[in-house]
Amino acid sequence: MPRRREPREIAPSPARRAAFGRRLRAWYRAHHRDLPWRRTRDPYAILVSELMLQQTQVARVTEFYGRFLARFPTLDALARAPRARVMEAWEGLGYYARARHLHALAKGVVRDGGALPADPAALRALPGVGAYTAGAVASFAYERRAALVDTNVARVLRRAFAPRLDPKRGADARALWRLAERLLPRTGRATYVHNQALMELGALVCTARVAHCGRCPVRTVCITGRAASGS
Repeated sequence: MPRRREPREIAPSPARRAAFGRRLRAWYRAHHRDLPWRRTRDPYAILVSELMLQQTQVARVTEFYGRFLARFPTLDALARAPRARVMEAWEGLGYYARARHLHALAKGVVRDGGALPADPAALRALPGVGAYTAGAVASFAYERRAALVDTNVARVLRRAFAPRLDPKRGADARALWRLAERLLPRTGRATYVHNQALMELGALVCTARVAHCGRCPVRTVCITGRAASGS
């Protein structure tokens, strides 16, 4: 069976990239949700939130996030805790491998010096940390100019720039990651807002069930949005 070719590079013009980012970030500043993990730049707290949010609804995570951090307020406190206490604190969130990985990560980082790295590649070497989580911690804790692509972000990018791509296909997923990197603003501070905005747009407007193109801030530079409006 012949191998499918890698998709063509998605290369929106500089003007389109700039308009997309500008409108996206302005919308986020006006409409984003006040979530507890957005009030901190603590790398440990952000890591905890990102692991909890994997395959779990925001409302559910909000219930557990504060309690978990009250019980284990630092990476060192988590590393010193018995595994049973960590699993007990996680009980009810499900996907318990996340808690085991987090505990193992804490032990390893504390043993090696006690600080989570800022570099996405170094973060990816830690237990349970994939490409998305590494980008999220680097961007949201350290304001690094790092891309991230989760389900929400992939959906937004695909609908806006490449509707024919299938994020479940490896080659297409890689193309979306490269696009996410091309769309990054010039600074780490702007990248923080940009990444949060992409995720928020996918959660609130460009949802899996319905693309609410009529109230989308980037509809005029979005392939799907323009098609929906007939322009």
